[in-house]
Amino acid sequence: MTDHKLGLAAASNDDETAQLASKLYEHVRQLNSATAVPPSLTLPSTTYAILGNLSAATYGLDQLLDQINRFFLRELQAGRLGHDHGEDLTDVLSRYGQALVEARHHTKALFTALNEAQAAINAVHSRPTPGRLANLTTQGMAGEQDAGVAAAAEDFPRPISDPTFLEPPLLSDRQNPVRTRRLKSPEA
Repeated sequence: MTDHKLGLAAASNDDETAQLASKLYEHVRQLNSATAVPPSLTLPSTTYAILGNLSAATYGLDQLLDQINRFFLRELQAGRLGHDHGEDLTDVLSRYGQALVEARHHTKALFTALNEAQAAINAVHSRPTPGRLANLTTQGMAGEQDAGVAAAAEDFPRPISDPTFLEPPLLSDRQNPVRTRRLKSPEA
């Protein structure tokens, strides 16, 4: 499991800020593992929640990239930047800026595509299959082949901002959690 000692507090130094980015990678790796096979992904509603949270995270990446860009502009204007190999900083930061503009364009496109994917599956739900009980969670009975479904149903919805996943970014003094519960869903 990852270390959550930073919690929801803002990083207080560069090392903690870099550690937050490292945790992002680790959480994505864990999600890749969790969604590979059941029992961690057995319901369409879980996919709906994941897509919604990935969309929100992608939206936040655009802001992060903008803030990193502002950092470089501020540092350049203050004369606090140098280059290890003596290259002209204006040329280096121009190439960086062009790459960042492209990255921000891609994050906006990814945000839009994830929203569209989530909207497309809004009405998709699981149906019982032959030999499977229709309502595993209320009857408390599941066959060995349905153990993953019952486990997933017990804790749904479990947003990606759950402490076992990513910490949500600070939006202001109050947190504004992403809504992951779907309306009119047989699973909800």
